[in-house]
Amino acid sequence: MEINVLEKSFINISGDIYDSEFINLVNIKDNKLALDERTLFLTQKDKDRLNIQPIKDYEDVMYIFKYRKVYGLIGDVPIKEYDSGRIKCHELVLPDTVQGMLSNLHGYNCEAAPILLAHKKKVDYKSYIDEMKYRESYSLSEDLEIFVFCGEEAQKIAEEFVDEESMYVADGHHRLYTSSLSSFKNSVLSCLISFEYLDILPIHRVIANVDAQLFEKAKDFIFKRFEVMPEETPLSKGKIRIEYEGDRFVVNLIDLNSDDFCNNDIYRLNTQIISQAFRIFDTGSLEYLSDAELRKYKLSSRKKDVTIETYPIVKEEFIECANKNSIMPPKSTCFFPKFPSFLIFKQYK
Repeated sequence: MEINVLEKSFINISGDIYDSEFINLVNIKDNKLALDERTLFLTQKDKDRLNIQPIKDYEDVMYIFKYRKVYGLIGDVPIKEYDSGRIKCHELVLPDTVQGMLSNLHGYNCEAAPILLAHKKKVDYKSYIDEMKYRESYSLSEDLEIFVFCGEEAQKIAEEFVDEESMYVADGHHRLYTSSLSSFKNSVLSCLISFEYLDILPIHRVIANVDAQLFEKAKDFIFKRFEVMPEETPLSKGKIRIEYEGDRFVVNLIDLNSDDFCNNDIYRLNTQIISQAFRIFDTGSLEYLSDAELRKYKLSSRKKDVTIETYPIVKEEFIECANKNSIMPPKSTCFFPKFPSFLIFKQYK
């Protein structure tokens, strides 16, 4: 696998840390942030505040980071590795999303959020840090440190992956695919983390504003067709928990006479429960919540919603599905941790 140094990049040294979904692209002009009218989802006050945050430029660089006890790398991955199939994908890419992202590439000049690539190889990043051959280091929060390796030292780190046969897209399918369609962008800003440091978290579903009569019909269908267990039954592969206005029960999804892909929990949830029991065929109409978001949601006053708690896919199942080039349904995986957005910028034009 070819991993390259970042020819021209910047690091936000303000100490402000932003969510991984905050922003994907920015403009940098004369080594300063230059967010303008093209960034529609931010107010002018927000843009003025962000534009004065200090950034530091580096050339021919790799960034090793330590987030709590997790180590990882920020580098540049050639699109040819994606085109060749060595970067394994697992999620469906939506054309409408790609169209908008492709248009945005022309309006900006820097990537502001890396895609997340998982790999099997265990790299001893701590040994590179302990050698103290980095150019500079930044403690940007209590949890996050970044070490800047330049020139030959950066290239040594890149060579760690020469014998790695594959990597796996954990986040950023649309950004990766969009870059592959671009006529002027031949690589993508990437965060590389070993599977040993990554967790796959569940993504729960909410069906909003469900009529009581509709729920009773769905419940009747479920109780006739599926094994239903008490609400306190622990979730595991193949089990989901459904709740509506205080009515809670666990459903054992039907095991299919097929491979791991067809027995993927989200595939079975979509086909057996959401479409058959609740008669919903557009999963884009659902709401999706993390564990933390679900806990907050349950404290709200929305009582007419159906919540469906899921169990996360295990890493071995994820890798097997990706190796078979199976396309999982959207929102099948949520990898943690993710590298912050608006922290490292890669200039691509």
